[in-house]
Amino acid sequence: MRLLAIVAAASFAMAWAASALAHAEPAKVRPGDGAVLTSPPATVEIEMSQELARREGANDIDVFDASGAEVTVSPAVIADSDRRRISVVLPAPLAPGKYTVRWKTLSAEDGDTAEGALSFTYDPAGVASPGNETLREDLLGLDNAPGAPGAPALTTGGSDGVTWVLVVAVALGMFVLGSGGTFLLVQKRT
Repeated sequence: MRLLAIVAAASFAMAWAASALAHAEPAKVRPGDGAVLTSPPATVEIEMSQELARREGANDIDVFDASGAEVTVSPAVIADSDRRRISVVLPAPLAPGKYTVRWKTLSAEDGDTAEGALSFTYDPAGVASPGNETLREDLLGLDNAPGAPGAPALTTGGSDGVTWVLVVAVALGMFVLGSGGTFLLVQKRT
């Protein structure tokens, strides 16, 4: 029975570390990263891995054309019904070409900031491709946990959030299991 309690505590510690130390980063995006679109999108929508803090200027999506000129004219908006969703309206008409989507976030869950970039191409004569719409896969059985292979490079305050989450989760798990094992050995000797 004690071993079951120790395993449960270790599982809880690892799940807590994974959720507490992750940043609000893209889980799903439309248009997908690397997408080729034959008709212009009206918006860029990103579903983040955590809820976003409602602080002016802390969360945004800016879209730039191939020359580096910003094409977005209004700030991004966090959805009222789901604070993990942020979107920005694109101007019409959107000229054909490659576009870079730069995003930044402030997590409501842990106060951490994150930023990164995605891209899509609008080519009316091209071959349509959805790109990579799901950027984060389920690692611990929870929605939007870190770890999708082939995800875009993310900048998270100078460290790789996925790597540190896993290191901390493993360290906490080892600590809990080690403490529990030591407790059981001491109990057997007495």
